[in-house]
Amino acid sequence: MKRYGLLGLFVSAGALLFGASEELERYTAAYQNAATTTAKLAVVRQVADAGIAEAAGFYALALERLVADYPNIRTGQELEIKAANTMARLLAEQLGNAQYRDAARNLWRAEQSFPDSLVKADMLIALGKAGAVEFLPQVVKVLQDLNLRPPQDPLEGERVAYGAIIALENYKDASGYLPVFFASTGWYSDRIKNQAKASLPRILEDPTEPLSSVVKSPGYPHGVKYLALQTQEESWVSNDKKAFIAAAALQEGWKASTSDVRQRGDLGGMRKLALDMLRRYGTAGQPVYPLMERSYQEGIDAQEKYAAVTALASLKTDEAVGLLNEFLLGLNGKLKNGVLKPADEQMVRTLIPALGATGNPKAAESLETIQNLDWTHTVKMLAVDALGKTQSQ
Repeated sequence: MKRYGLLGLFVSAGALLFGASEELERYTAAYQNAATTTAKLAVVRQVADAGIAEAAGFYALALERLVADYPNIRTGQELEIKAANTMARLLAEQLGNAQYRDAARNLWRAEQSFPDSLVKADMLIALGKAGAVEFLPQVVKVLQDLNLRPPQDPLEGERVAYGAIIALENYKDASGYLPVFFASTGWYSDRIKNQAKASLPRILEDPTEPLSSVVKSPGYPHGVKYLALQTQEESWVSNDKKAFIAAAALQEGWKASTSDVRQRGDLGGMRKLALDMLRRYGTAGQPVYPLMERSYQEGIDAQEKYAAVTALASLKTDEAVGLLNEFLLGLNGKLKNGVLKPADEQMVRTLIPALGATGNPKAAESLETIQNLDWTHTVKMLAVDALGKTQSQ
């Protein structure tokens, strides 16, 4: 009965092998007559070594037979199990390289039925190479499940995750972007996380939509939002799109409040990166001025305050200059009241050149006040220089 089943398999698939070379027909017959999995593996290796161009149909048939026969290999038949795993991986490689989509169903069946993690990984990679979109949701779910629930054996899980990541890289479909992004932030070793990071730009050239959804969603930790902003910054999208997500990240950075030191650090880091991006890329029309003012007044450290000042200076708008004027007048008030701190004088040495850099005449009034107060000679000279820049425009 088993022999008739094997013959039926090759007869029903005759169309796939029709017109094949005599050499491939001989290999097909040898595969049919092989009594063990080890013997079948030897035939498949011979075909692969021969490099027969039209052999994809043969590999597909061999995989279908292997998937059907695998449950019959008994526990204790270690050599047969090893041969089955080796043959499965070899067939996956050949079918993937041939982009043989007709084998997709059996590639997925093998991923599900073989317990060996390396076999699973190779089947996933082959599905991606073949562009078998009918199994894309299943591949996405494999990685999503691993991201959420690390297996008892992390190495086994990492092998399968690697296969899923490479598969999604080959699919180049937007639905695979976030699972790979979360793999880059997950429980995996650096090898897997680095591969996920490298795969991201190959999956989606413009990740603005999925990354913005991460930044804006209340369901993700602050550290993940921060990483989403970093990922957008490293992408090749337009400046306007980088500015858009930077504005969203700055807003999210001020929505949350936490006493956890690490989370506060993530929020501060995200705000500082967002401010730096807004400095370089503009605001893309986003309402960021109140957020920048808050970073100056309540920032996590001096770096955030400086980042707010330099971002405002780069915008050069009347509204930006108005805020910088307010900041400088506030420091003037501290000087008059005798409550100026060393950090305040450092800040004034940043604010004055920033006002000058705007080249906006509306900066002149606050700069002129410097000369009438008890600022140091250095500060007054900075104000003279900045004032000249505002008047030369």
